[in-house]
Amino acid sequence: MKHLLPVITTLLCVSFYTQASEPAGKTILARGSVLAVDGDSELQRKLQRRDTVFGVDRITTGEKSKAQFTMSDGGLIALKENSELNIANYEFDSNAQQGSASIELLKGGLRSISGVIKKNGGSYNVKTPVGSIGIRGTHFEVQLVNGDVFLAVWDGAIDLTLKNNDVVSLGHNEAFSFAQITASGEVLTTTRAANVFDQNIVAIDSKSDDDKEESEQSSVAEVIEPEIIDIIDIIETDSGIADVYSEQQFQTVSNASLIDQIAQRQGVFNYQASSFNIDSSAGAVSDFSMMMAVDFDNGTVPDGEISFNDANGNWYAAYSGLINLSKLDLAVTFASHANNKAEGNVEAIFLNDLDTISGSFNLNEINNPDVNATGSFKLEP
Repeated sequence: MKHLLPVITTLLCVSFYTQASEPAGKTILARGSVLAVDGDSELQRKLQRRDTVFGVDRITTGEKSKAQFTMSDGGLIALKENSELNIANYEFDSNAQQGSASIELLKGGLRSISGVIKKNGGSYNVKTPVGSIGIRGTHFEVQLVNGDVFLAVWDGAIDLTLKNNDVVSLGHNEAFSFAQITASGEVLTTTRAANVFDQNIVAIDSKSDDDKEESEQSSVAEVIEPEIIDIIDIIETDSGIADVYSEQQFQTVSNASLIDQIAQRQGVFNYQASSFNIDSSAGAVSDFSMMMAVDFDNGTVPDGEISFNDANGNWYAAYSGLINLSKLDLAVTFASHANNKAEGNVEAIFLNDLDTISGSFNLNEINNPDVNATGSFKLEP
């Protein structure tokens, strides 16, 4: 009995935590040290892929660590290494499709793509040490360096209200898309991204992190997020997509030329299914279709859809995401099967000089996970 008390206490703490806190989103990527701390109880937990984050969480990433989250309204947040983010508020009513969000960047940097909250006119604010950012668009980036705040708007627009109530507007239909606000409040606007958004690229090989040497610097911040990459960044060992590809195919992404290709490609490319293999718990499937829009200018996947039929009805999933070097970090934002809500995930990588996207997906009904479907695919423009 004495040995059971710690276990019971832990279970009670977890139960209280999940009941008292509203889910704000899910973890779609967690590399290195990624921790969430309850802002009220100071309970700490390590975040892993698919873990829920809550409206009272303070999230931190360590050295050479990063995290990405799909939020309850379909928005995406990517945290860089050595960052600290406080989710002050993230509320979304999926039925009314309305909500509000307030997050605070305390350290490091983040990239965000706003979701339905902003699309439907809700309040979405990001607090920084120099002021509060109001979001008018979709895709922006913030980096804190020695007390200064650096801003980049890749799509849409933002309004930064400084502590003296002056407003700095950046992005679409504004004179500038980039700015630096010093700790003293001085505003420096530019037409080019600051060096803090440059990329440190390490060649992909099978050596340990300690053995790897930096191979080049590439200023392609508008395309991909900063990171040190290795072969594990190309393929998730628990995702099942390894079965789709051969060793030779992965050799095509083992040099820096792919990074140059991503940086040089411009505009939005619409990829469609050229081949696929689908299994459903209800048997044979028909009428499969899949599309993915890839915006190389902004480093995003703004829109993607999967649809097919089985004996019990139509499967449908919508997803979006970010370009993460050779692979795509994707999150399912809505899914259904017939009249039932569903969930799932999509994994994909670039092949053949960006002319092919290959990957896999799995879907299941939320209330009946035994009703499910899985598949692999190839997409081409």
